[in-house]
Amino acid sequence: MKLIIIAILLFSYLFAHPHTFIDVYPTLIQKNGYVKQVDIKWLLDEMTSSMLIMEFDQNGNGKIDKKENKYIKDNYFMSLKDYSFYTYIKDRYKVGGFHAAIKKNRIEYSFALIPLKKTKVKGFYIDFYDEDFFVSMILKEKFVTQKIPHIVKDIDGDWFYGYKIIYK
Repeated sequence: MKLIIIAILLFSYLFAHPHTFIDVYPTLIQKNGYVKQVDIKWLLDEMTSSMLIMEFDQNGNGKIDKKENKYIKDNYFMSLKDYSFYTYIKDRYKVGGFHAAIKKNRIEYSFALIPLKKTKVKGFYIDFYDEDFFVSMILKEKFVTQKIPHIVKDIDGDWFYGYKIIYK
């Protein structure tokens, strides 16, 4: 019986796939060669956004106001802390400055990652992925608009896929 249950669980796991696709726009803020913070913008896919807009825009005015922003942060965004916000850097950080908006019928989250210790820009990296493969984090070279030397690489984690940005 145990073997049958294990087989069913493994079979269902093989069919896991992303339910949400998030375009990631990172911006590194530096001072004197050290990372001050990383501003992150997430742009959620159209399908996920259309479902969330119905819940997020409680007054139906087509934008996210202060009360709605607090609701989103408390009930949606902060729950992602258990998943490290699908964002992994080599040092511990705190999250600040959360803001949600509706842009061209898509949900946009903006927030900052602030390192808790002094970290040099050279060699600093950020990984974006979801090991459970329910969310697909997408980072393309064209999403990085600043002129700080960097490379964007793919991460192939066998059962999940993601991206890494490394600053030179």
